[in-house]
This record gives sequence, C-alpha cells and structure tokens, in this order.
Amino acid sequence: MMNPGLWLLFGNAIATTIISAGIVMWILKKEYLPTIKKLEEEKDSPANPIHDGITKEV
Repeated sequence: MMNPGLWLLFGNAIATTIISAGIVMWILKKEYLPTIKKLEEEKDSPANPIHDGITKEV
C-alpha cells in the first residue's frame, strides 16, 4: 500500500485544481456574461445587415 502522506498530497492537488478552476470560471462568467449577452442581442437585432441576409459588396 502506498504511503498515506502521498494520498494526502494527491488529494490536495486534485482539490486545489478543482477549486481554482471553479473560481476562475465563476470570475470569468461574472465579468464577461454582460458583454456576451450584449453581443448576442446586437447579433439578433434586426438592424444588423448580416441578420437580414443583406451583404455589402466591396
């Protein structure tokens, strides 16, 4: 059987990774969700020529 200290080390590493990833996702969602919603509203807006299927020839 492996050393219990080694199990504790790996357990702590996994727990730290999961917790920090959760915190990062929470922060990113909190910071960027309003921007994402605004961009989605602009994309779905009828004033957007791409949405209407009208393309500008160059």
